[in-house]
Amino acid sequence: MNNDSGDDAVWQTALDWLMREHEKTLSDADREVFQAWLADSPQHRRVFHEAEQLWLLTGLIPRSDERS
Repeated sequence: MNNDSGDDAVWQTALDWLMREHEKTLSDADREVFQAWLADSPQHRRVFHEAEQLWLLTGLIPRSDERS
């Protein structure tokens, strides 16, 4: 994981989306905003994936196939 870009706002937004996604089911409107954010920049997708991998590795969130 590499956050050399110094763009802490992108990292924080990725973490916010990750937490929201796993704390509750996103509404259709929220999911559209999230998908638009991911599509807005390759960096957004990369940082979100890194955040998700970090959480998976630490055991803080279950894998998608383990969620009910």
